Amino acid sequence: MVLTRCVFPLLLLVLPCLAAHSHTRDLAEGLVETRSSIPLQNHDQRYALWSGIGLLKNAIGQTCNAVLLDTRNRQNKATGPAYVVTSGHCVYFSYGSARINQGISANITFNYFHDTQAQHRTYRIKTAHWSSMVGTDLALLEVDSSLAALITEGVMPLKLATHQSAGERDVINVSSPSGFRQKGLRMSACKETVTHSFVEHPGVFPSALKNRCNDLQYGSSGSPMLDRQSNEITSIVSKVAAVIQKDILNNCQNVSACEAAKFNYSYPANDLHRCFVDGVFLNNTVGCQLKAIDIVLEEPWKLNPYVHMRQGENGHNVRPTWNIQFSIQEPFYRFKAVRHVNDCRLANDYHSATTSTDGYVNHAIGPALGAHVLCIIGVQTRNEVLTPALLQNAYTHSVFLTDPAPVPRINLNYSVKWDAPHNGFSHHYFYVDASDVATCPDYDDDRYTLANSGMSYPASQLPVTVCSFARNAAGQPSAVRTDVIEWAKSLSPLQGTEAASSRR
Repeated sequence: MVLTRCVFPLLLLVLPCLAAHSHTRDLAEGLVETRSSIPLQNHDQRYALWSGIGLLKNAIGQTCNAVLLDTRNRQNKATGPAYVVTSGHCVYFSYGSARINQGISANITFNYFHDTQAQHRTYRIKTAHWSSMVGTDLALLEVDSSLAALITEGVMPLKLATHQSAGERDVINVSSPSGFRQKGLRMSACKETVTHSFVEHPGVFPSALKNRCNDLQYGSSGSPMLDRQSNEITSIVSKVAAVIQKDILNNCQNVSACEAAKFNYSYPANDLHRCFVDGVFLNNTVGCQLKAIDIVLEEPWKLNPYVHMRQGENGHNVRPTWNIQFSIQEPFYRFKAVRHVNDCRLANDYHSATTSTDGYVNHAIGPALGAHVLCIIGVQTRNEVLTPALLQNAYTHSVFLTDPAPVPRINLNYSVKWDAPHNGFSHHYFYVDASDVATCPDYDDDRYTLANSGMSYPASQLPVTVCSFARNAAGQPSAVRTDVIEWAKSLSPLQGTEAASSRR
């Protein structure tokens, strides 16, 4: 940051100089959220404060960004190695896994400005001390150089934000996204806000922050979101909206999921400061217990973010269950179900430790409708204390619970209608299959169309299978329902729907 220099032999000049010092510099230089990103030119050292944001490249040429951490002590002396923070998936892409002291073949290039390629500085990555895709998407890597040496070379580290904002914050993104002719750092500006629910966006973890900074692309992962005034790292980019194809968004019928896909997601790294002692990373301090984790779900492709009540024979709702089988390397595990994902990091209400030989959670979900989160954490002994540091390693899986699928009303003339609204479901979707072996697919099948009004079929076309589901105002789907409309030889007015329809 460039400070204003004042020379004032007269007292009259004091006040103007003080005003210049007190004015906070806008690091984005007036850039607004609706504007495209701008390439950064550093031939005059104007952006030298971001020389520590580098291009991370692995052995097969895949790229991310990473940022050099300021781990200098209270005397502002650099006494330890150089560390960079990036996204966990840039190091090891596996949901439910975290790695400690992992070998890595990669390098990082600092001073990565397109107009000063002669000043690029490339260093080998020595080791990946920690990379995680359990509850967050972060990694901490050690550069094969000391922090003091990098600073001497003109590579400037950045500080982690002292706290995570609970509201909205003005931020900038500095990264090297792919797809631009000028290869180097670019800047965009936006606002960063908290993500209160991550059910709508698979793969988004607790504590996620979201933004709509422009031009984040493949390659932006691992780049820092920076406070617009303090230049502190507020979070590290994980998912970017640009990877969602526009035609998918245009045709998306799930309103809330479509909206979620328009954001970039990032994760705060504030707590990492507890892992440094005298400039050296340690993952076994009182405040830092980052562990190796490997939770492997059986048939993870069958996990649906939406689950549904179903109607039992007596007319009462039957709750679904978690039905999650997994393996975990610790000898024991504990779990609980909560309504808010952040509660996974609270020690209360976890079930007693269970041996992990056959990991299985099949408790009922609900009865309250809406978001539910399953928290699983591995422990070494039955009585191990769940400290705040240990709870940072909790695995989370979320679902959204809805009412049963609305029942169609089939009248004597074989017309089909849905009562709206029904248990909050206001939009009904259907399609008709006249084949003998009709099987109703999931709600994402493109044959489903919105039922703007009822439909009817002459008896000559029967039997037909009606596949249907509904969405509530937030876009969450019900279960898919299968109803077979059959020709009835004789119907009395009292027989109505049930005589002409059977569900399978």
